[in-house]
Amino acid sequence: YVRPDGSMIGGDFTVFWTAAKTLFAEGAGALYQPGVLNERLNAAFPARGEFFLYWQYPPTYYFVVAPLAALSYPTAFWSWAVVTTGAALAALRSLWNAWLPLLVVFASGAAWQGLITGQTGFLTAALIAVAGGWADRRPLVAGIAAGLLTVKPQLGLLIPIAYAAAGCWRAFGAAAVTGVALAGLSAGVFGAETWIGFFDAMSAQGARMGADIFPYHKLISPCGFAMTLGAPASLALAMQIMASLSLAAFVFMVWRKSASWEARLIALAAAAPLASPYAFYYEAPIFFAALLLLAQRGTERGWLAYEKHALMGLWFLPVFAPGPENFPVPALLAFAAFALCARRVVHECGWRMPKLKTA
Repeated sequence: YVRPDGSMIGGDFTVFWTAAKTLFAEGAGALYQPGVLNERLNAAFPARGEFFLYWQYPPTYYFVVAPLAALSYPTAFWSWAVVTTGAALAALRSLWNAWLPLLVVFASGAAWQGLITGQTGFLTAALIAVAGGWADRRPLVAGIAAGLLTVKPQLGLLIPIAYAAAGCWRAFGAAAVTGVALAGLSAGVFGAETWIGFFDAMSAQGARMGADIFPYHKLISPCGFAMTLGAPASLALAMQIMASLSLAAFVFMVWRKSASWEARLIALAAAAPLASPYAFYYEAPIFFAALLLLAQRGTERGWLAYEKHALMGLWFLPVFAPGPENFPVPALLAFAAFALCARRVVHECGWRMPKLKTA
């Protein structure tokens, strides 16, 4: 599973599989200690070359990866691919029960990236699709999905805002209970000290993000976009804060004003990956729910000008991600996806820019 250029089939999945093995061999707290993860990775994959990776997931994520410890790497990788892709497929099928569009989605460049990296893109895509698409129809299920998304908390920042804006208090409560219960269970099973290790790891990762060696070109966030183009860290952070607040306001307004669950989910799924400064190109499947519903609306209600062409471009172009180190390919694609979705939402809500009165 090591290619001639030294890259891995499964990419980041090596971290999940190695973390599961380390969990049972050395304990839950070991992975948060500097150097432990890389030592285990180097021992498990000597043909890959030296690793420089870090364990940055909360203790709740151990519940996700623990079953992988019983499997060999190839079996674990393909099991992970089948389960996470199946979860995303089931979630998206609940939004639009039509097999041909789903086939097109899972033949896209972003789906290919999600598969070969072995990351969490399909899993987080499924959770956001359920959390946003079912909030009115099945609020308890939606809230549980939102609570489970706390295994990658940076991707669910806008969900409480959306629920509060629409008055989805049952979903809000279910999300809060699920998140707190999951955190408490992880502290009981793995030890409260693992949470201290997690926050220490996050602090260290924040310091690394200020270094020149961080792969900013792989981020889809405004912060990553600015840093890739050489902007100072202070300016990049300011851009991210402004963008996150604007995205939160957009989601709040859509969920407050629109009664369409489709429009609400399009807004949430398109904005969620951009609201966090720490979202990589392999999280692009989160956009699937928004773009799938956009395609449904275009098919049933008519396409906006150039909408179909832009959607075709977004279907193919992610195969070129992450791209060169000095050009923010993933961020530009993410911005284009959000702009396309926001345009559809604004059109369907009937919002227009106010016209200036002339004397």
